[in-house]
Amino acid sequence: MKFGYYVRSELNYPDIRDLTLRVENMGFDSAHVNDHLIGFDEKQEKKEPYLEALMLMSALAAETEKIKLGHIVLCNSFRNPAYLAKSISTLDNISNGRALLWLGAGWYEEEYKAYGYPFPEPKRRVDELEESLTIIKKLFTEDATDFKGQIWQLENGRNYPKPVQKPYPPIVLGTSGKRMTKIACRDADGINLPYTKAEDLEGKIKNIRELLKNNERDPSKFEISLFTGITLVDSQEVLDSEVEKIIGRYKEEEKPTKEEVIRNQFIGFPEDIKDKIAQVKEIGIERMVFTVRKSETIEDPLKLFHEKVM
Repeated sequence: MKFGYYVRSELNYPDIRDLTLRVENMGFDSAHVNDHLIGFDEKQEKKEPYLEALMLMSALAAETEKIKLGHIVLCNSFRNPAYLAKSISTLDNISNGRALLWLGAGWYEEEYKAYGYPFPEPKRRVDELEESLTIIKKLFTEDATDFKGQIWQLENGRNYPKPVQKPYPPIVLGTSGKRMTKIACRDADGINLPYTKAEDLEGKIKNIRELLKNNERDPSKFEISLFTGITLVDSQEVLDSEVEKIIGRYKEEEKPTKEEVIRNQFIGFPEDIKDKIAQVKEIGIERMVFTVRKSETIEDPLKLFHEKVM
């Protein structure tokens, strides 16, 4: 199992830098930030310091040496695809071949409006992403690119220097949607599944493998990853308390039972988490991207994860 860490848990740059260096030293394979421009604070003031995601990764590329650098995930709507190809090529050169291109179709309507972007219907956003994938791959690999689509037109597009990684940095789509999954299995190098119930995960992976077969894709060259959170506990009392907090976040008519939370989420003692990771690896998850959440009595849960789970 490859481990990626979600390093936007701390939002100011010194904290993000220090956390990234820490997980690099611990042996994590990749570091990730989301691509949001405003936050999700409970007071709805949206004043958290959300740094721009590509500039942030460029800074981390200069600070680090080994860890791969990606997002969870880049919003396709925010950037012209030709410009995004240039940006990722630049990041791959700065990092000497450590860039990841993880991409999604966008969803946060308030954010679009706050920054002046139109917020089209889901079909249109996926249409845009599908066309962007074609453009990005062409600019990564072709000497010069002409392209005429329904959304974008390029005339003699040139992208130099090319990415260090050949043919290009791994392209992963973040999605659980039906059409996006089909696009990923046809045109991408992997798929990142957002948190889903453990009991639903096996069915999703079976569907992905069927789509790969239909597209004559080699499943060994297609990475399936999972984005989630991990909560470690050191007593039954803390476990019960943390589970109750999770249940409390659901609407009354949607509240899961305690047993469902424990079964479907990565919460428990270190040995429980280790077993759950082994289970998802067994059914086909090759990389987990997560943050280790703070709990009531563990001073340094990331250290505990590193010592008892990795």
